[in-house]
Amino acid sequence: MNLEEFNIIIFITGIIIGCVATLALKSYSAKNNSKKADSSSNIITMKSLQQELDSKQVIIDNFFTDSNEQLMSVEKRLADLRNSLADNASQLSNIKVEKSTTNNADTTEEHTFTEPPRDYALKKDKEPGMLSETFGFDERNIDIEPKRTI
Repeated sequence: MNLEEFNIIIFITGIIIGCVATLALKSYSAKNNSKKADSSSNIITMKSLQQELDSKQVIIDNFFTDSNEQLMSVEKRLADLRNSLADNASQLSNIKVEKSTTNNADTTEEHTFTEPPRDYALKKDKEPGMLSETFGFDERNIDIEPKRTI
């Protein structure tokens, strides 16, 4: 065997061993990085979820506020249209059309009174009802705080 052929064989063998070692090192480092990313992604995920929840809550609050304001303005315009219709109808004929029963000042306040729900469940003398805040809780479990992990 020639020295040149021997050098070529050693060179090609070195390249193959180097490639295999590089692939093994890359796969090992990828596994370590994925483990680190998994452990830190839970913290980031919890924070990002809380921020996303807060932003969604703000959007929902703004939506309901804007919807309420628009409904109030529509009710006011409707009352104005009814009053205008009543005025114009009285000018055109002898028919009397009642004006809007709602005042513009009263449209902002709604007078609905509701009673709190009543507890009609069957119970013994001093047993808490279903609407009680402590219903269904055992006395020994009240002081136990749930485990919170991040």
